[in-house]
Amino acid sequence: MSPPSPQISPPPSPYASQNFSLLVVWFALFCDYCLLTLAVPIFPQLEKSEFETGVLFAMKAMTQILSAPIVARHVDSYNLEPLMLGLFVEALSTVVFAFTKSYGAWCFARAISGISSSCIISSGFLHVQRRFANDPEGMGQSMSLVATGIIMGVTFGPPLGGLLYGISEPLPFLFLICLICLCALLTYMLSLRLPPDITDKADSVKETNEEFKSKLKKLLYDPNITITLLSLFCANAAISCLEATFGLYMDKQFGFTVEQIGMLYIIGAVPSVIGSKIAGDLGNKHGRWKVVWVGMVMQGGFYALGPKDNFPVEITSLIGLGLGMGLVDGCAPALLAQRAGSHHDGTGIVYTLNTMAVQGGFVFGPLVGSAIMQGMGFGKMSAVLGLAMVAVSPLMIVNRNMPLPGEEGVEFSKVGDGEIDEEL
Repeated sequence: MSPPSPQISPPPSPYASQNFSLLVVWFALFCDYCLLTLAVPIFPQLEKSEFETGVLFAMKAMTQILSAPIVARHVDSYNLEPLMLGLFVEALSTVVFAFTKSYGAWCFARAISGISSSCIISSGFLHVQRRFANDPEGMGQSMSLVATGIIMGVTFGPPLGGLLYGISEPLPFLFLICLICLCALLTYMLSLRLPPDITDKADSVKETNEEFKSKLKKLLYDPNITITLLSLFCANAAISCLEATFGLYMDKQFGFTVEQIGMLYIIGAVPSVIGSKIAGDLGNKHGRWKVVWVGMVMQGGFYALGPKDNFPVEITSLIGLGLGMGLVDGCAPALLAQRAGSHHDGTGIVYTLNTMAVQGGFVFGPLVGSAIMQGMGFGKMSAVLGLAMVAVSPLMIVNRNMPLPGEEGVEFSKVGDGEIDEEL
């Protein structure tokens, strides 16, 4: 009897694992949104009016919306090149923040960071969709996971900015430059080790302007897409309005310092991350549109909660608002991906529309919110915008006929299956 032959383990895959892809996209989204919110407690230190401060907050969103059509036209034809370009431009804008303190220079830096953000978000989410193209449930979980990068950036940016600014004024931006450069290095490493089916997908997309316009028109005429985009607009208008006005209110009402205002944002961080993380599993089990609907109602209801001059009520409001935001931002991208995959050939243009909806909220929130606050006060502003969000939320019922991810009749096999647990 011959001894059993030894088991020979297969050679390691030369391609980057799906886990590494998720790490890179998560990190890029975190850096992008951390830069967006890092200056929340810092901008008021320029001692400009409420409206001028609102303009500074909205500048990034406006340029991001303007650059989005250009990104949409080309995103399907590339893999991670737009993501690397976005990180490079973002590093340049952060350098301006670190070494100047001019209102005009900061407006310029805020503007060019909007261009970089458009590239990062569209390319990042499209990459996740391509890596989980044949696994709708896995894609939903992965989208909600990388979306926690957005939530972490939004919620930890302000306390990080406040704490580091208290030590040294350029320090928060210098710290973020280091993170962006590290993320760019990881993105480059990932780009060298993409599986062939991912690279071939981008190489095969060579469309004319007419084909692009046809894709875009079909997306915009799809109510499942437009209503989901509306939910993202409302959720981000609410949070961006809070970012532009909360620091001013806490300073005037309670006399809080920059560091204290920044630390308050941590209160919303934990429920936001939890909401975004569980959104994927909840969406797979109960329907993604239901999760987004519940998130809108929760975010709007806690936003309107008052009286705002009662500190415990203010804290409760931040917790509930953060959880609602996590549910919306954690599930809406997967809902868009599901619809784009089943009815629009999986085009990445939908993520550019996602970006435009989010940044439309970041334009609307600071400008309209600060104007309402200036005329009516912080409490009434919160009630008006919060109740408006609750009133809009039932429109999500238009998505009720979309199947659960596991019921779409697709043969599931993960892109690069067998690689997911391998190390880089």
